[in-house]
Amino acid sequence: MISSTIKNMECQILVIFDDVQANLDLRDVGIPCDNNRRCKVIFTTSYKQECDFIDSQKKIQLDRLSREEAWILFKKHSGIRDDEEHSSYDLLNVAREVAFECEGLPKTIKDVGSSLRSKPIDEWKTTLDSLKHSTAKWQIFLSFRGEDTRNSFTGFLYQALSQGGFKTFMDDGGLQTGDQISPSLLNAIEESRLSIIVLSENYANSTWCLEELVKILECKKSKTQIVWPIFYKVDPSDIRHLRKSYGKDMAQHQNNSGINSERVQKWKSALIEVSNLSGKSYTIGLGLSPSWHDASASCHDVIHDGIVPRCLSSWHDEV
Repeated sequence: MISSTIKNMECQILVIFDDVQANLDLRDVGIPCDNNRRCKVIFTTSYKQECDFIDSQKKIQLDRLSREEAWILFKKHSGIRDDEEHSSYDLLNVAREVAFECEGLPKTIKDVGSSLRSKPIDEWKTTLDSLKHSTAKWQIFLSFRGEDTRNSFTGFLYQALSQGGFKTFMDDGGLQTGDQISPSLLNAIEESRLSIIVLSENYANSTWCLEELVKILECKKSKTQIVWPIFYKVDPSDIRHLRKSYGKDMAQHQNNSGINSERVQKWKSALIEVSNLSGKSYTIGLGLSPSWHDASASCHDVIHDGIVPRCLSSWHDEV
């Protein structure tokens, strides 16, 4: 129906698909894919992964709004005016803070601004307080073994999460000094709403990873932080029962620290606990180096089919 309508039209046609969240084949929705120069198609999406899978002539990445742009858009939807004749000095100050807490995201600015239009200042202050407390400095903390996945799975995952609008902490290796976890990493874990733990073959070989894991599980209990393990080319039962590489690495830690070491016992307990959590397993390319497509497609699954969208939804609900 759509295809025949477009083909029979003689004027220039512009078709816009807004907020695309999955790979889209134009033929499936009736858009002719021949060399019809009269028909142009625009896609908008928040996910770079989808953009990569769509065959397009040109890709344009849009940055978040500047503070000035955010304020202009916020005034439009909230009804706030810059002059004190229409808006009190106190309301103007609160309104500016609310606008900037929206972090340059147009949809958030529009929704929050519209919801506060003509509301008393007390409601503005309540919204401001909710924005400040529900938006952690980091939404997501990534715990991973650098030599296993930094330049493959976790690297793609970080890129996809960041470009999807998630404030994601991924240590670049510069914070790792000595045998103890750094205060900066501890703070990043505490300030995150969700921790994603990429459990790979050599994860337990690193005392840093094990200390991160212990801290993450502590925050799960004390701060109700959400914890989601990804079993990347490892079997959860091998972690649970300390077999294969996990068994070898923990035996080495025992040799280094002593069989009755309290620190090693904490690591063992943490590994057993995380292996029993609900997560996602990836076995792609087992024994081989995963291809770019395999790794990026797996990250696509994490964002679209996994826990991340549900967490994002819960943040919006809290606000």
